[in-house]
This record gives sequence, structure tokens and C-alpha cells, in this order.
Amino acid sequence: MDRERTARIVPFTPDLLPAVRGFSERYWSRPRSDAYYEWRYLRSLPFSRMFVAIQDDDCLGMLFALRKQYRVGGRPTACLEVFDWHSLPGLRGSGIGIRLMRAMMRQPEPILSVGGTADVLATLPMMKWEPIGVSRRYELPVSGDVLAERLQHRVGLPPALSRVAMGVVTGGYYVPRRRRVPATGQMVQIEAPGNEIGQLYGDETGYGIVQEPEPDVLRWMTDSRWSGTYRFLTFLLEGRLRGWAMTRTYAADRGLEASIVELFAPRPDVDLYTWMVSEAATSLMADGPRRLHARASCPVLQSALLANHFKTAVPDSPVHVWPKGVGDRAAPLHITLNHSDAALLPYAPGESASVKSPSS
Repeated sequence: MDRERTARIVPFTPDLLPAVRGFSERYWSRPRSDAYYEWRYLRSLPFSRMFVAIQDDDCLGMLFALRKQYRVGGRPTACLEVFDWHSLPGLRGSGIGIRLMRAMMRQPEPILSVGGTADVLATLPMMKWEPIGVSRRYELPVSGDVLAERLQHRVGLPPALSRVAMGVVTGGYYVPRRRRVPATGQMVQIEAPGNEIGQLYGDETGYGIVQEPEPDVLRWMTDSRWSGTYRFLTFLLEGRLRGWAMTRTYAADRGLEASIVELFAPRPDVDLYTWMVSEAATSLMADGPRRLHARASCPVLQSALLANHFKTAVPDSPVHVWPKGVGDRAAPLHITLNHSDAALLPYAPGESASVKSPSS
């Protein structure tokens, strides 16, 4: 019998960590320390779900999900966000991936998938998942080097001339600055979200599907020494909390990059989100990143990003749910970089990829 057909699809337990580690080191270029595997797979156990394909003592494939709290149609709902859906390259098309996903689909919670490879995006509709929207990627190339690289690639201009040309053309156009600041507006950096942040989600948010912040999940995410430095911002009007944001600075292939991981306010308008984006982007500049990233499914947040000179990037991230009928289709989604593993990747290979705060 073929090896893949004898594989057992089982829930992950700590005794399977050596097999999962072996799979990871064959499949990905990720950190390989004991500390990384303990953080990634053991410390996440209270709020994660994972199925693995095991044959003898070998892991042939895996599917991971984080369990998070959502507001779905205004109701508190535990949901699973899936990612790391892979089998060994030689076993693609063997059915192992389908068996892993079917095991996850038998779980009681609704499941979201955000983005994915071409194979993932082709397979989910075949498994009766429902496409419910698209979250669009955005970037702000704050370093002239980023734009110069593109110009060099497109027209073959030498790097030095490309940098000069882009400096003349763009000037300070892409440099983040505070925009549409309300008369009573105030941005305050906090150590971590508390109960006051959760209260923003208590009434009607204006979104059909929106993720709520959970202290345990956020603590686990931000404890990753391989994913960079995270910060939390709050936004007040007339002294009253109106919204919050989560940012990240991290090491990428060609230098530091940064992202607006999450940015949320209930019942927002474009002016409010434009101000919040500008404050989040400006705060990131102290780290000296080459480029800022964001992702948004909400049309209001998309307009605010464009107002801050963010440009659309590719690819978009289609959003699928299981089972069909989850959420309110008449209301917009709120899907950002704080979904699946977008807030964690890329992992830096070293033991520490943190960026020191200017105030530390």
C-alpha cells in the first residue's frame, strides 16, 4: 500500500513534536532552535488546533489553526484561522492535504482562510468553502531604495542613477505624516490591550465579521523573538477611547520592514481611519524601515490607506469560510494582517530579531 494511504490523520500532541520538527526542517527555512519549536507548537496549545499526517514516526503533512474570538453578525463566536496547510512535495496530489482539511472541518467552530497559495485557493471552493470577500494588500515604500530597485528592474537603470531619479521624482511624497488630526485627538502607546480595548467590540461595530483581541493570543504572538517588535496604540477623542492599532517592525531579506498589523474602530469614517493610519505609520518611522505594509478588506480603511499614500500591492488575499452562511453579507468584513500567520511571517532565522524601541 502507498505510504500516504497508510498515514494516520491525528490531532497534534506534544509527543509528536519531533515528527513535526522534522517536517518543518525539511519543508521550510525557519528557525531551528528548541526555543522556537517550544513557542510555536507547545505554548500555542491552549488556543490552537493542529492535525498531522503520521506514518510510522514520520510527519508527511500538517494543518494548523489558531482559535480566536470573533464578532460574527454581532454575536461572540469562536472561530479557527487556518494556515500552514502543507504536505511533503513528493506527496502533493496524494490526498493527504484533503484528509487534513476534512479533519479540521469536522471541528465545531466556523473556520476562516485568508489568502493562500494558488493550490489552496483552487481547492477550498471544491471542498464547498464559501468565498466571502477579499482583503487587499497595501504598501508604502518609505525608502528611496525600494523605488529605485523597481525602476532598475523595469528599465535597467544603474542603481546609483535609479536612486537619484527616484529622489527627484518622489521627494517626501511617501514619508508618513500626521493627517486629519481631530482637535481633541490623542494617540497613546500602551503596553498591551486590556479590557478597555475589548469594550470597543461590545456594541454594533459596523462589521459583519470582525476579530476581537484576546490577551492570551496576543501575548503569545508578541512573545515571538523571531517575528520582530510589536507595539500597541490607542486613539482617543475628547479623552474617550475611539480605536486601537497594533504595529510590527521586523527583519526582512534586505533590511527592516514594518506593518500596521491591526487597526480598528467601531463604526468608523474615513477621517477617523485616515488619522489613525497616519499616527500608526508615523510611529513606525522611528525604527527606520524600508517599507510599510498593511492589509484591509474594509472600504473605509482602504480609503484611509490611500489617503496616506499607501499603494495597492499584489496579491490580494481572498477570504473563505466554512461552513457556508457564516456572517452577515450585507456588512463589510474587517480582515487585516492580524489574521492567519501574516502577523508572524517572515520569521528571522536568528535567536533574536527584535527592534529596540528608541525609548528603551
